[in-house]
Amino acid sequence: MRAPGPGGIDVDFLSLLSDVNRRRFLQNSTRAVYPAGAIVYHQKGPPVAFMCDRGLVVAYWIVPDGRKAALAFGHARELVGATNIVGQAAPVFVQVVVESTLTMLDGEIVRNLAKTEMEVLAAIATHLTARLRDAFGVIAVRSLGNIRERVAFDLLERAIQSQFAHGRFEARATHTELADSIGSSREVVSRTLKGLRAVGIIETAPGLVRVLDPIRLEAIVRAFVI
Repeated sequence: MRAPGPGGIDVDFLSLLSDVNRRRFLQNSTRAVYPAGAIVYHQKGPPVAFMCDRGLVVAYWIVPDGRKAALAFGHARELVGATNIVGQAAPVFVQVVVESTLTMLDGEIVRNLAKTEMEVLAAIATHLTARLRDAFGVIAVRSLGNIRERVAFDLLERAIQSQFAHGRFEARATHTELADSIGSSREVVSRTLKGLRAVGIIETAPGLVRVLDPIRLEAIVRAFVI
């Protein structure tokens, strides 16, 4: 376990397994570095599960008109795609936010381990419980988070869409548009952006917010606890 995330706990998944089951779980896996913006899973592709060894990934839904909604972030030492191991494939996209090292797991091996090894199944259950609580936090932060947390989440969602469409992690929006989006005033949002800019998380231009440090921006959202 690690520090609390939004509404829950982060799970250092492999630490929950014995040395023997850890080796079994990683058998036939492949490790590679993926660039920012890479799509490592989509709902029409084969189900995959992987360990995020380093970096940050995001899972999101896309509705028919093209809008996206972030559901969860995957961090270093976390399992991603657990539902593909124990249940039906999740109808989501998983996108690399910053350059990340991922270990792609052998689906047949990990599914068989989940069926036969109680320790592996218990670790997956612990992980899924944390992801469920995180999902509650993601829903709640939109309306119950403080201004800094809500601005951070809004910027992340806009930047994820921009990265998918244009390869740039940035939010194209005026201060007024951001304020309207989170239900605040332009002045308050401008002060919040000024604070984020002062610590090097973002830089701004007219109608544009460039996210320089997505991991630190997402950490602001993760500070929200329900």
